[in-house]
Amino acid sequence: MMQRNEQRPPRIPPVSPKDLLEFRPWMLALAVFLACAIGIAIMEQVPDPRAVFAQASPQDGAQAPRAP
Repeated sequence: MMQRNEQRPPRIPPVSPKDLLEFRPWMLALAVFLACAIGIAIMEQVPDPRAVFAQASPQDGAQAPRAP
């Protein structure tokens, strides 16, 4: 007859928070890859680079009213 302890599979020890926050090189590589992919996806959606940033041209300065 088998004992109760032999019927159960061995338990996996719980993961500590320190193990979850441990630095691993593949995490850095994944973060850089995702940042580049998101940047490329955003830049493909913008037809004109000037649409991304608000840039003032010399003509804009001449048309703007000046404060007294």
